[in-house]
Amino acid sequence: MPDIRLLTSGAGFTEGPLWTSDGRLLVTSVSRGQVLELDHRTGAVVRRVETGGGPNGLAEDEHGRVWVAQNGGSVRRSSSHRPAAAGLQTLLGGGTVLDALTAGVRAPNDLVRGPDGRIWFTDPGSPHEEGPGQVFAYDPRDGRLEVVAEGIGFPNGLAFCGDRLIVAATRERRLLGYTWDGASLRFDGVLAVLPGGPDGLAFDADGRLYAALPDADRIAVFDTDGTPLAPIRFPDGTFPTNLCFAGPARDTLVVTAAKGGRVLALDGVATGPRHLVPPPTTARTHHA
Repeated sequence: MPDIRLLTSGAGFTEGPLWTSDGRLLVTSVSRGQVLELDHRTGAVVRRVETGGGPNGLAEDEHGRVWVAQNGGSVRRSSSHRPAAAGLQTLLGGGTVLDALTAGVRAPNDLVRGPDGRIWFTDPGSPHEEGPGQVFAYDPRDGRLEVVAEGIGFPNGLAFCGDRLIVAATRERRLLGYTWDGASLRFDGVLAVLPGGPDGLAFDADGRLYAALPDADRIAVFDTDGTPLAPIRFPDGTFPTNLCFAGPARDTLVVTAAKGGRVLALDGVATGPRHLVPPPTTARTHHA
């Protein structure tokens, strides 16, 4: 098992790690309504950006803009005094926050840039709401918002590998597989049934999938054909929520651990994708 380094702690309910194209490590503090920039070597806080509400997932588009999945503070109490509606935000230079999408959604959770250039995001609604959630695709060029998948029990993390999309269905404890053909999204089936509800997802450069399981204190790992590999285990009470590959060589796995407001780093696990990631082969359903 790789060594686990503590980058920072006491940062609130940590989520949404992102390594940007210009070499910055960002994480969100859902409970404080902030995006934090950390030194990826020491964990020191370089900058705090007040988004308000409950910022959760982060993603970068092809222009280098950072997008924020903003739940509007409906998931947990936020200590921020900046008003923020549920929707999508972008972070501009100098710490400016732009509320890009503020209508038509309930509580966006996580997001990713899709192969079509749109911002794809999950919207499970508040944890206190019953009923299924949706996956949306938002086009920054014309402001169009499209429902691309629905009927999912609390859709949470999501990740693309080529034209293959994986969505974490937290309430169902499943990973769902889809294929994007350039015009529509096809459901391919259940990739895995897990011992806990999955949260954040990430692919490495070889197409292996990593799924954070907060309640199980582990990261489930799957080979390109969906076969379960040895999980990455953490001490009890870690509560890993999300993950990304960071560092100049993308060879550090950064994990947000919400218990204690921590951000952890693991070296030597794998290397993350730089540009295009080869799509995995068709996967069967597995139990992890």
